[in-house]
Amino acid sequence: MGQTSSGWLVPHRPCGAPPADEPGARVRILLAEDRDVYREGLFVLLSEIANAEVVGTAVDRKELVHQSTRLSPDVVVAGTSLVLPDGLPALSRLPEAVSGNTVMAAERDTDELLSAALAAGVHGYVPLSSPREDFDAAIQAVAAGGGFLPTHVTRRLVRNFHLVPRRTDRPAELELLSEREQQVFLLVGDGRSNREIARTLRVSEATVKSHVSRVLAKLELRDRVHAAQLVWRLGLGSPSLLPQT
Repeated sequence: MGQTSSGWLVPHRPCGAPPADEPGARVRILLAEDRDVYREGLFVLLSEIANAEVVGTAVDRKELVHQSTRLSPDVVVAGTSLVLPDGLPALSRLPEAVSGNTVMAAERDTDELLSAALAAGVHGYVPLSSPREDFDAAIQAVAAGGGFLPTHVTRRLVRNFHLVPRRTDRPAELELLSEREQQVFLLVGDGRSNREIARTLRVSEATVKSHVSRVLAKLELRDRVHAAQLVWRLGLGSPSLLPQT
């Protein structure tokens, strides 16, 4: 991501910026990145997106949660270390803690990082090396309630999908789980957040969290990333084998 003709702008604005008084709906973006050079570069890039504005910035998770509550952004663009602060083994469900759908601006583009981001519940994933058009498309799609992956990432996912043997039988691992735990396990593998799983199964988020904890314990898995990876390793990369209730 190179420097634009505008130069690097506004490394940090803890108070945010008021919405523009221009007619028409504008996408309100909250930018969160703990590294100055990335935050400055992203600010320049995001500020050039039509019908969008950066209304505030944050440099850590505490400030991000505070700013999202205060500013109610449409989209949160967050760096890797704020979405996954403890690395891949310990996800922290950032999208459930902030107001606004989350796009992760990934410093690296690897399958492992993508898997972790999706398991963490982000709505969009854009490597920092991506062209501005990808960030523009991600902001518009996520603000509208959809999701976004760059074309090259989608192609890689499709290629990897075809490399995973599909199965129609029920693996032994599922037999260790109750019917509801099986549903939760497969939905975690589908990249759903606790909130989304709760909505799908029509139960509370607290109930989902309890089921996730039991799934991890029964299958001796460290975290949601490992659960999602197991779903795909077993050839269950879609919720098609969900028990019918």
